[in-house]
Amino acid sequence: MLSSRQRIDEERTIPLERYAEDGFASRYDYLLDLADCYDHDMVFMLADLLGPEEDFDGLITMLEDQFL
Repeated sequence: MLSSRQRIDEERTIPLERYAEDGFASRYDYLLDLADCYDHDMVFMLADLLGPEEDFDGLITMLEDQFL
């Protein structure tokens, strides 16, 4: 059985280089950083709902809409 971290990183559809451009080693690390700024459960729930292709667009927009 995969850990949450492994599952999240394996679902990644965006090249790892895109996360590295922002200083993250993985998608999971990127989401953890967002969770420090926003609600942890909300970040991971929305990331799961929207999918990895929305990590840098739709996810950010939805989080900002929820918390601003």
